[in-house]
Amino acid sequence: MRLFVYGVLIRELAQGRAAELVAALEEGIPATARGTLYAVRGEGDGWYPIMLHDPEGGEIHGIVHEAGRVEWQAMDEFEDAHDGPDAEYNRREIPVMLPNGFSTMAYAYCYARDVPKDAEPIPHGDFGRWLRETGRGPITGR
Repeated sequence: MRLFVYGVLIRELAQGRAAELVAALEEGIPATARGTLYAVRGEGDGWYPIMLHDPEGGEIHGIVHEAGRVEWQAMDEFEDAHDGPDAEYNRREIPVMLPNGFSTMAYAYCYARDVPKDAEPIPHGDFGRWLRETGRGPITGR
């Protein structure tokens, strides 16, 4: 089982609760998924990404981890991923492309709501790069 992260759960971007959740994970490797990526302003000044998985979409850059040490319940709570109609994310198994050209399946948190009107598209699909380019920072809490 694997976990694909593309935003505030990337170790270099993780702060607060997100950093606690990824601290136990082994070092991951770069990977890409397909879809559309947006940035959404969280509470305060921080931002977080939302991914709409689409096999025909653009590349979304992230990290894939072996997920043996993931605390799934805590991760689902952080991502507001549950079976209810008001869930913000759904944890779905999607294909991700590895640097060697091979594909693997990994769980990813895919956005489950309508895209907010004030969401900012990230055409190049790299949330960390978008933060650097815009001078913005990731959310610190959730």
